[in-house]
Amino acid sequence: MQDLEKVYKIAEEYKMQGNLLKALKEYNRILDKNPDNINAQINLADTYYILGEIDKSIEHYENVIELKPNYELILYRLGISYFRATKFYKAISVLDRVIKLDPDLYMAYYWQGLSYYHIGKVRKSIESYKKLREKGKDSTLGYYHLAISYKTIGNYKEAINCFEQILKEEQNIVSVNYHLGLSYLEISKIEKALLCFKKVLEIDSEHQGAKDILGNLSTDQEMLYTFGIEESKSDENMEALITNYHIGEAYKGFSGIDRAFKYFRKKLNEKQKGSNND
Repeated sequence: MQDLEKVYKIAEEYKMQGNLLKALKEYNRILDKNPDNINAQINLADTYYILGEIDKSIEHYENVIELKPNYELILYRLGISYFRATKFYKAISVLDRVIKLDPDLYMAYYWQGLSYYHIGKVRKSIESYKKLREKGKDSTLGYYHLAISYKTIGNYKEAINCFEQILKEEQNIVSVNYHLGLSYLEISKIEKALLCFKKVLEIDSEHQGAKDILGNLSTDQEMLYTFGIEESKSDENMEALITNYHIGEAYKGFSGIDRAFKYFRKKLNEKQKGSNND
């Protein structure tokens, strides 16, 4: 027994020093003499996980669960390992067990939501992320992945609400601003979308997605009609007004975007009033 404790201490020292391969060797020495040593099994699993050898980490986490079926922390780590190994159905099943043992372990809902998303069960992922938001109210991850899931199934208004909640706390998140812009585009809120993509490029001037979208919008007259002036397509005078305002420059530089949209709204209102008077 004393020999095993000595070996375990040596293994721990190697692990603390970052010498993980030597630590693995020592933990395996312990298991050679005592296969049911839970601490050695856990440390082997954790070390293999750090080294990226996920299948081996799963093997040892499973060994621990055979010895102690309701070991909540290890079930949780096993669920994450299954996710990392793209064994999504197993991850969902194990994380269900974790949630039953501790419904307040909100990160279990996060990994479960990711697993559902990866097998195409997006509405189930939304349920998980809602639970994550309920249990971990300060979780930005909850809002972000909930928003992405809403966006995936076409619930753009719900996605926008979630993205905007995140931006209330932190405005300079590239992915949030980018996906918010995409969501606004889907519901034809062009002005707001453009401002989102502008923000993306302020944070990351090399963001190719935002650059491509802005390039397309700034050269495509059709985007103006998407904003809400579809009926002006056949009106040559309205076309002339738009062209004379140099809309391409306004969008590319953004310096005149607010004035540009006020101008379009004013002209649209005038046009609509004129139609009503007729």
